[in-house]
Amino acid sequence: ALSHPEVSFKLIKDGTQTLLTPGDGALRSAIYASLGREFTLSLLEVKGADGDMGVTGFVTSPIASRGTRGMQTFFVNGRLVKSQLLTAALEEAYSNRMMKGKFPGCVLLVELPRDMVDVNVHPAKTEVKFTHERAVFDAVYYGARAALEAEKAPVTTLAKAAARPAPAP
Repeated sequence: ALSHPEVSFKLIKDGTQTLLTPGDGALRSAIYASLGREFTLSLLEVKGADGDMGVTGFVTSPIASRGTRGMQTFFVNGRLVKSQLLTAALEEAYSNRMMKGKFPGCVLLVELPRDMVDVNVHPAKTEVKFTHERAVFDAVYYGARAALEAEKAPVTTLAKAAARPAPAP
């Protein structure tokens, strides 16, 4: 559901519907349906591209850090993967922003040319190896870092002025 938000998924377990995604093409909607409201409300959007490589998705705000890495979800070219490199890049972007022993959550989709990733590292094909590890690390790191920087960016003077009540006559 997370790698294909344009498809509606319905899961019925023991006669009870346990999952229904809207299939509206919005990743945030699929995250909401799959991972819940609380997690979704803590998300910051990630959009980054460098040549033929792109990283999109969401990362959690530092205040929504978790005690485990259980809410870190990575997709490479639509495939759910486990990658120490991607985990390290994400967590490095958060350095000095969270308490020790806490971890960010994410749903990140990494798109890159197929010849840059080897999926034949593990029989289950969930672990991958990248031919240009530094470029992949940087794409995830800078994508997450930009989302974090945007969150703490100061409100512009124009926006502050618009938010202030009009002076009394």
